[in-house]
Amino acid sequence: MYREIDHTADIAFEIVNDTFLGLLEDILRIIHDTYKVENINCNITKVQEYDIKENEDGIFDIVNDWIAAIELGYFPVKIEKDKKYKTTFCSYSKVEGETFKALTYHNLKIQKKDNKLSIKVVFDI
Repeated sequence: MYREIDHTADIAFEIVNDTFLGLLEDILRIIHDTYKVENINCNITKVQEYDIKENEDGIFDIVNDWIAAIELGYFPVKIEKDKKYKTTFCSYSKVEGETFKALTYHNLKIQKKDNKLSIKVVFDI
């Protein structure tokens, strides 16, 4: 679950989920909902594995890699975890919504409370 929160110069969201993977899935939903891409073509895919720690740096690295891949014509459509995290990217035709320049480190801190993980993410737009 995520919700947009007020932030002065950028766009910010607060995310609450049960797992680290769930936090990443919610961030992926935020990107999908914000970018509003058209004509995703998963006949042409790219898969990227990430060997990261489950912390703020891991989120920062994966999400900024997603943003860079979008600029290169590949949209992240799925994140999963086996031994490593793995993202599947598909080609697309165009973006109809807003785009992000990057995920920032501003307020990027994972907190655990009542068996839930929460994080605030701020995107530079």
